[in-house]
Amino acid sequence: MKKRVFALLLAGMMIGCTTSGVYAEENDASQDEEITISLWKWIPVEGLQMDTVMEAWEEDHPNIHLEIYNNGSSEELFQKYASALPAGEGPTVMGMQVGARANQFKDFLEPLAPYAEEKWGEDWESMFLDTALEQCRWSGDDYVVLPGGMTGAPIIQYNVNAFEELGITETPKTLDELYDIIEKTKANGQMIPGIGIGAKDGYTCRDVYMSIINQIAPGKIYEAINGETSFTDDEFVEAMNIWKEMWDNGLFADGSLGTSLYPDIYDNFEKAGTDGNNYYNMISCGTWHASSMTKAQVEAYAEQGTCDPDLRTGAFLLPPVKEGCESNLVATVDVAWAINKNATEAEKKAAFEFIAWMAAGRGQEVFSNTLQVLPAAKNISIEKGLSDMNGDTETEAVEMFQTYVENNVGAREIVYPDIANAMNDALQGVASGVMTPEDALATIQSVSENVVR
Repeated sequence: MKKRVFALLLAGMMIGCTTSGVYAEENDASQDEEITISLWKWIPVEGLQMDTVMEAWEEDHPNIHLEIYNNGSSEELFQKYASALPAGEGPTVMGMQVGARANQFKDFLEPLAPYAEEKWGEDWESMFLDTALEQCRWSGDDYVVLPGGMTGAPIIQYNVNAFEELGITETPKTLDELYDIIEKTKANGQMIPGIGIGAKDGYTCRDVYMSIINQIAPGKIYEAINGETSFTDDEFVEAMNIWKEMWDNGLFADGSLGTSLYPDIYDNFEKAGTDGNNYYNMISCGTWHASSMTKAQVEAYAEQGTCDPDLRTGAFLLPPVKEGCESNLVATVDVAWAINKNATEAEKKAAFEFIAWMAAGRGQEVFSNTLQVLPAAKNISIEKGLSDMNGDTETEAVEMFQTYVENNVGAREIVYPDIANAMNDALQGVASGVMTPEDALATIQSVSENVVR
């Protein structure tokens, strides 16, 4: 957690990039009078990512200073919003999630459609990917959030060097092949058998379940979310039983249920045993981990002592859970941007300059080329980011991410907070053995029946 005031130019790596994409022109890139606004966010990640974004921002907007609070855990950040916003407090600009979280806080968020039309014209929606704006509209046609980038989940990131040490030459295409890798890992004294999932964070459980149910019955979960069918239907029971079997059979590493993905599992994976600890050779995460696959990021983390300097990684998708199923990704606007309704008019104007820049301006290209997100705006190139990959397996992984995000099986986020929270709790309950699959789904359905749609 860090708080910084960017009133001076940052030292460090210069951007030095030419624009390979075509993004929205900055009609009013800066203002005559200086102003400081506050920003709370979890991404861009502190360090190389945020420094790169801020260097470009201050070059384009020297009079709009950002006072930044960063929390690497989005869940903890939302808890801060829950305390601050009802009290009329909180930041000017907020990193937000579409769906449940935006709906939770939308009464405190400024409608952005009028600002967008004033800045970009009546046809402004055509600047963005349809799926990105569709998810932003889950909180209303007045757009209380605008998209900052796309990601997909779940993906399984693996340690290339560890796989080579175990004699594994190909990524698994079936669950049996994945279990074989775990068996081979058990013979190694330092690698932790199983996938590190960080199931203490409910969303990591939900990502995997969304993939399972969309393999078994593509699209049916969205019918249940909308109240058109029941979460207790046979397909959901089958998917929940598969989720239970994954835990019972050791697909996920021991201890994952009580551990968070960030920083615990991720930091352990990145260090890859260089600190003398046992380490995960596979973790369940999302396409945002492409940012950790660049040479620049590996070098930066290695200099900080948080990464094996020789780390090489790749990725594969959750294999088909049964015959006739196909691997998939669910996709989402990974970060959306919002303005605090209680801000002053001057602050709101400055805040929208930042949001416009990050959503469809130079900031969208700079941020997308860190590969933390894939573009939510059209005509944004990530060629620069792809040119800096750490190796062939990393490049292949990001190309796979692009393909599956563009051809996603459905939305990752859930519109209704109560359903999302109930699903998180139920999946954790089944994983820990506290709930049966049937009881867990009955609980979700009970919550769903009380949701106002």
